[in-house]
Amino acid sequence: MIRVNLLPVKRKKKPKPVPVFIVVTIALVLLASIGVIYAYYNVKEEIKDLNARKAANDKRIAELKKRLKELENYESLVKSVEKKKKVIIQLRKNQAVPVRLLDVLSRHLPPGTWLKELKFRGSSLDLDGYAFTNSDVVKYVNNLKGSRFFNSVHLAESKRENLKGLKEEVSVYKFKIKADLRG
Repeated sequence: MIRVNLLPVKRKKKPKPVPVFIVVTIALVLLASIGVIYAYYNVKEEIKDLNARKAANDKRIAELKKRLKELENYESLVKSVEKKKKVIIQLRKNQAVPVRLLDVLSRHLPPGTWLKELKFRGSSLDLDGYAFTNSDVVKYVNNLKGSRFFNSVHLAESKRENLKGLKEEVSVYKFKIKADLRG
């Protein structure tokens, strides 16, 4: 006996092959994803390295700023020492001038004349003093004019005053002399 199955039989269909463009697209997407992930991690590592270098450079800059400050302090110290050295050299050069000036003034001072005040600025000299007679004042001015130490000497003022002494009042001449020193 032969059997005949009249029911439709479902046959398995052969699967359709996957289109090539879909396979290529998926492969390209996978390759691109791998490339992006690789680039991301490379950039991340490079950022870490750059941040580490930046921190090291910041530390070095801080050290160099400190050294620069020390150098500026050193330079200012050198300048101040140079100024002080120049002042000392100038004082040594001018050291003998006041001594010689006082020597000349005292050697030319006639008896009966004394100095009250002496002002010395640069090359100019102001003398205030007293004498018993006006001729002593004139003699002192002439003595100073004859000295090689002065360029010009002139009597600025001479007037008669009474000074109180221990026992009595004494009549004296108060004088002011202006002179210029030779350079």
